[in-house]
Amino acid sequence: MNTPTHTLLALVALSKKDDRKRNLAVLFGSLLPDLAIFLWAPYQSIVNGVSGEEMWRELYFQAPMQNLIAWFNSVPIYAALVMIGLAARSKTWGKLLLVFALAALFHMATDLPVHAEDAYRHFWPLTDWRFFSPLSYWDGDHHARWVRLVEVGLGAGCITLLWRRFPMRWVKAILSLLAVFYSLVLVAPLFLS
Repeated sequence: MNTPTHTLLALVALSKKDDRKRNLAVLFGSLLPDLAIFLWAPYQSIVNGVSGEEMWRELYFQAPMQNLIAWFNSVPIYAALVMIGLAARSKTWGKLLLVFALAALFHMATDLPVHAEDAYRHFWPLTDWRFFSPLSYWDGDHHARWVRLVEVGLGAGCITLLWRRFPMRWVKAILSLLAVFYSLVLVAPLFLS
């Protein structure tokens, strides 16, 4: 699943109108599992001059990157943070830690069914086991076209709900940009291929 969809789903499930700190915690929690990739890919491309094909077909699957992904996508680590947040929920930081970790877990729960050959070790450090899904959000050999249609529907629904929940213009501007992203990046290729 694409990162914007993870974020939209987490915001629909966990955000609250007029609770900026909570909403930022949800936003950051929903983004953190992909942070390693966001930092790694530009570094490989810009600093090391690695081609996109080499990056995604070779380096991505090597131990250094897979270990980094395991850290950022570890259900046990975020579950421990949920437990700490629950124990400290009477304090502001505990509530924020709780929704932060829940947003990250929400991200992983929606990643698990759509990663085929590129499955993550979601239960590391307890195990290196991976769930190799029959579905993929990007690989056409694993029904990506159908997964993308479902993702676009989820994204459009989330944008609609968040549009109603948050009346601020700047939020509506960001949601409009996301709608353009879904139209150009996710929907248009379905009709051009």
